[in-house]
Amino acid sequence: MNISYIGFKNDTLIKLPKAKEGDDVFCIKCGGKHPLQCGTSKNKKSDLILFYKCGNKMYLGAVAGKCTVLKKADV
Repeated sequence: MNISYIGFKNDTLIKLPKAKEGDDVFCIKCGGKHPLQCGTSKNKKSDLILFYKCGNKMYLGAVAGKCTVLKKADV
């Protein structure tokens, strides 16, 4: 089984702009803006990872309160 993952170093996250649920982010797929949504863990909202939705797909938008849209991952 293949498991995909993405990672950002703390040094990278510190430099990124702040992000919170409801913030609009630029969508690389459609060129529009979409609001960030909390992820869920065991049916509870978590703001550790935020996503945005474009059409029927979801994309990573923020990690640990920092916007990762248009940022190259460290891993």
